[in-house]
Amino acid sequence: MNPIAEIKKGDEVTFLKVYHQFHTKLFHYFLKRTRSKEIAKDLTQQSFIKLWQSKHTLSEDHNLDAQFFTIANSVFIDHLRRQAIERKYQAPLVDGLDDLTTLVYHAHTDYESADYLDAVAEDLPPVRKNVFMLKVAKGYSNKEIAEQLSVSIKTVEDHYSKALKHVRSLVTVLMLLFKILI
Repeated sequence: MNPIAEIKKGDEVTFLKVYHQFHTKLFHYFLKRTRSKEIAKDLTQQSFIKLWQSKHTLSEDHNLDAQFFTIANSVFIDHLRRQAIERKYQAPLVDGLDDLTTLVYHAHTDYESADYLDAVAEDLPPVRKNVFMLKVAKGYSNKEIAEQLSVSIKTVEDHYSKALKHVRSLVTVLMLLFKILI
């Protein structure tokens, strides 16, 4: 019995045998790379799901072990890409901005800050306000904003830069008022 041919036909019994054959080995493969049991379990599950979904692409000319670990490797690479994207949006300093701007950038994490963002952006021209809110509140990239608003990436960068100058000037005024009051 050729397990690849049986899986390609959609034989669930053979798939379960392959699952039991590779599960522990695959889990340890991911655990070694991620050092997290939860992530390793998730990636292991994703690999089996991907194996089943792409069963029609399996080749009977190559052994199942090699093909399956190729699938697992692509699942791991996808995981690393997702992590890199998450880190990009959670970076402590965005585009070399100072700490005050960083606080505004991460302000979408609580509701009071959302009110603050609305208040800060209230005086901005409509397009600039839209760019600022998409970038800060929603975490969109310049490219995504440009596509959504049908403008160039440079235009988005320009509007965002000017919006940040506006925010900085407001924060500076507030800090001066705070110092005067103390």
